[in-house]
Amino acid sequence: MNLEEALLNIPIERLVSISSFYGIALPNNTGCDKSKFASSLASSVSEHLLVPANVLVAMNGLDEEEMTALRLITLSGGGSGVVVEQCHQKLNQLSRKWRRNGFKVIEALINRGLVFSKREDYRQMYYVPQDLRDILADFFLTRIFDKIGSDPARFYPRHVVDHAAPLRHVCLFLSYLRKNEVRLTQAGTIFKKAQNDLSVLIEEADSDIEQSFFPVRYPPRLAFLMYFAKSKSLCEERNDVLRLGSQATSWLEAPYSKWRIDLYQYWLQTFVSQDSDLQTMHWIIMNSPRDSVVSVDKLLEEMDTLSTNHSSHGLSLRVERNLILMMEYLGGLEVAQSRGETIIRVTPVGRALFGTQDWPEEVFDTYIYVQSNFEILVPCTIEPRILWAIDSFAQNTKVDQMMVYKLTKNSVYKAMLHGYTPETIQRFLAKHSKTPLPQNVMYSISHWGTSYGRIEFEDVILLKCDSDELADELMMSPKIRVYLKKKVGPCYLVVDRESYESLVAALSEEGYMPKVSAGSPRLVPKEASQ
Repeated sequence: MNLEEALLNIPIERLVSISSFYGIALPNNTGCDKSKFASSLASSVSEHLLVPANVLVAMNGLDEEEMTALRLITLSGGGSGVVVEQCHQKLNQLSRKWRRNGFKVIEALINRGLVFSKREDYRQMYYVPQDLRDILADFFLTRIFDKIGSDPARFYPRHVVDHAAPLRHVCLFLSYLRKNEVRLTQAGTIFKKAQNDLSVLIEEADSDIEQSFFPVRYPPRLAFLMYFAKSKSLCEERNDVLRLGSQATSWLEAPYSKWRIDLYQYWLQTFVSQDSDLQTMHWIIMNSPRDSVVSVDKLLEEMDTLSTNHSSHGLSLRVERNLILMMEYLGGLEVAQSRGETIIRVTPVGRALFGTQDWPEEVFDTYIYVQSNFEILVPCTIEPRILWAIDSFAQNTKVDQMMVYKLTKNSVYKAMLHGYTPETIQRFLAKHSKTPLPQNVMYSISHWGTSYGRIEFEDVILLKCDSDELADELMMSPKIRVYLKKKVGPCYLVVDRESYESLVAALSEEGYMPKVSAGSPRLVPKEASQ
C-alpha cells in the first residue's frame, strides 16, 4: 500500500489534522463531496511527504524515543510492519529510562502521517507505506551501514563460493531417485543406507547430521533438498517409495535462474518468513551497498533495538545456521573470518535473487575427460543438465574437486532402459570429451548394446485346455484363433492380455463355456440370452 492509499483509509479528521501539521491548505473546489475532498487532500499530503527534504524536516521534530520507534517500524520484519502489541512491548523495554508509554510514542508518528495501522491475519500491525518506507529506509540504512561496515581489504572468503553447488546437488538428488528405488520406513523416512548415499553425493559432512533444522532427523542439506523437491512436485511418495515427481522433467528444462529463484524462495518461506529477526537481518544485508562488507557481529548489536522478540536468545545461532550458512550455500553470500568476527559480502547472484540487479552470466564447464579405464572425470562446475545426462549412463564413484564416474555394462544397460542407445551415449561422450574417446571404450559401449533386447518380457495370459486335442481345436477355429498368439506345450495357449475379454466372449459364443475369474465380466452364449 502506498502513502496516498494509506491516507485515504484513515478518518478524515486525522487527514485534516496531518495536512494542517504540514501547513497544507485544504482544497476548496470539491463542494460538499467528502470523497473528492479526501482524495484531493490525500494527494496533496502524499505529494508533500514524498519529497525527501520534507521527510527530513518532519523527522527533525522527533525526539529520541520517536525516532527509535520510527526506525523499528520501518526496518523490522524486512519492512513488512510490526505487530502492535510487540511494538509497544519493545518500546516500553527500550524506554524504561524515559518512562513513557509505547503507545504515546507511536501516537506522535501517526499524527505526522509517518506510521499507519492495519488489520492483517487477525493481527493489528503498525506499518510505513511502501513509497514513504523507501525514503525512510534509505535514511536509516545509511546510518546503520556506517556502523556495521567493515574494511574490504580484510575480506578473505573462508570458502571459494561454489555457485554451481545447489544446482548440482538438486540434479544429483533427482538422478538418484531416477536410478534407485528409495524405499521409506513405516515412519515415512528414507532408510539410512539411502541417506548415506545421498549425503555423499550432495557433499554433506557427518558432522552436519546433528544440525538439522527440520523435525525429521535428516542431515540439514539433505532435508532442505528433499523438502524443496517435494514442494515443487519434483519428487513424490507412492507406495512407500520416494520417486521422481510429475514436474521433474519440465523443471530440469527451465532456465538455471528459475532453479536458483525456486531454491531461494523456498528457503525464505522455510527459514525466514516465520522469524521476524531473520527477516530484518536478511533485508538489511541484501540492501547493503554493492561491494561493501558487513560485520555480522555489529549487525547483531543493532538488532538489540530492531528485534521485536521478547528475547534475542539463540539469535546468533539462528543467524549462523539459518541465514549465513544457507545464503552462502545458495551462492548469495561470501563469508570471511577476520580478527575474531564474521564478515560477509553479498554476491552478484545474491543481488539478482533479491532483485536489486540483473542476473550475472552463468558460466559452467562443458567438457569432461573420458579415460581408457572407463572412468569419466567430471568438473564440479559442469553444466547441470550435462551432469544429469552423465549420471544417467555412468556410475558415480567419487565426489571431490573432480567427480569420478565409471562406465560399466550395468550402467549402460540401466540407461538403455530409460531410452538411451549405445549410439546416443557415444555421440554425447564425443561431443563433451576434452580429448578423443579411447577406442576400447567406444567398442565396449557398442558391444554391451548388442545384448540389449535379446530377452524381452511380454504381459500375456496362459489359456489352459484339458487336452492337447482341445488346444488344437481352438487353434483351428476361425473365430477364436485370431485372439491366440501361439501354442506352448500340449495344453497351453498364449493370449494377449488386451484380448482377454474378447476371447472369453468368442469362446462363449462358440459354446465352449470357459471358466473365468470372479472379477471378469459375466458372459453367456447368444443362444442362452435369447
